[in-house]
Amino acid sequence: MLRDPAFRVLFCFQVLTGFASNSLFLSLGVWAKDLTGSNSAAGLVFFCVVLPVAFGPLVGYAVDHLRRKSVLLTVNCAAVVLVPSLLLVRAAADLWLIYVVAGAYGLAAVFLRSAQAGVLKTVIAHDDLAVANAYLRSAGEVMRVVSPLFGVGLYAFLGGHALALVVAAVFLLAAVTLRRLRITEAAPGSTGAPQSVVRRIGAGLTHLWSQPRLVVMTTAIGLAFGVVGFFDSSDFAVVGEGLGKPASFLGVLTSVQGVGSVAGGVTAALLIRRLGETATSGAGLVAMALGALGMTQHAPAVVFAAFAAFGVGVPWLVVGYTTAWQRDTPSHLVGRVATAADLSILGPQALSIPIGALLIEVVPYRVLLTVCFAVLLAAGVTLTVRRRTGVRPGATPESSSSTPS
Repeated sequence: MLRDPAFRVLFCFQVLTGFASNSLFLSLGVWAKDLTGSNSAAGLVFFCVVLPVAFGPLVGYAVDHLRRKSVLLTVNCAAVVLVPSLLLVRAAADLWLIYVVAGAYGLAAVFLRSAQAGVLKTVIAHDDLAVANAYLRSAGEVMRVVSPLFGVGLYAFLGGHALALVVAAVFLLAAVTLRRLRITEAAPGSTGAPQSVVRRIGAGLTHLWSQPRLVVMTTAIGLAFGVVGFFDSSDFAVVGEGLGKPASFLGVLTSVQGVGSVAGGVTAALLIRRLGETATSGAGLVAMALGALGMTQHAPAVVFAAFAAFGVGVPWLVVGYTTAWQRDTPSHLVGRVATAADLSILGPQALSIPIGALLIEVVPYRVLLTVCFAVLLAAGVTLTVRRRTGVRPGATPESSSSTPS
């Protein structure tokens, strides 16, 4: 894949934006905690990041009616301008500015995922999408391991202002890199019978929930992600109650999970060739289920293996599901389907985070993790044993879909 000039540009763009985003993400929460001393103030930063997913259908509609490369460039240039506004943060009274930047970061991420999915489908052959997604996911997982350490380290040594300038510079470099992309995009516009604005905005959700295998995959994964948020609370209990370690030890386990995620990303395309997208996503859920079960144990070696297994499962799940909806979606709908998929999966996860935070106070963490194991395993087995279904041989979503734009 890296011999392809267009994909090389996209890959470098993914690395740079991933590095900038992940360097900033965790550090904003730390900055909020340092300014206020409040865990709630820090937690609200992450809520601001997740909140823009709710606007996904509108974002997808906009992306599908614009040049996708132009969207990527515009969003990165906006980040270059917005992130340095953090230089104005001096005291707790300026906390609102951190929230604004966090929300803008979350909104930018929705735009980037949607537009990049459209660009990828334009420049990559149908049969190579799994490999391309695996490469990009692997790069993203490496950034999730490396860049938060860099960001928090830079913040600790030089402060948030220096971090803001470095992140803005990396976003600028990403924009310059993307300008080298040579792509021929179809002119945005309507490709079907006239429809109301509401129906056009909701066309991504309509398409996602009208394709048989996508319905099965989205339902199973959505139900599974309805408990994934429990891990945000139970992970601290695993470290403190299970292993008897300080909370900071979670950073070690997170790094182990990151290494597993890199391994999962590297092997995802091979697994898709062997099993297909649906079963690969199911295998990912099964691996995550086994990780949840292992986290209930006391032995450090078992817990380490559990976090690694969970890490392996995530990219199998994501690459399998992403490749499936990309292959089953016409180009003019990719942006809206991308955001519809985000909303269908990340929505249940977001709801499960506060539920998990409440339950962890009254329910033993091992019980919560056992529930996670059961739900993840049931969803994973459902997808793993299901026969592969998809576009009939010789047909493509481009030619068979009549969904309006």
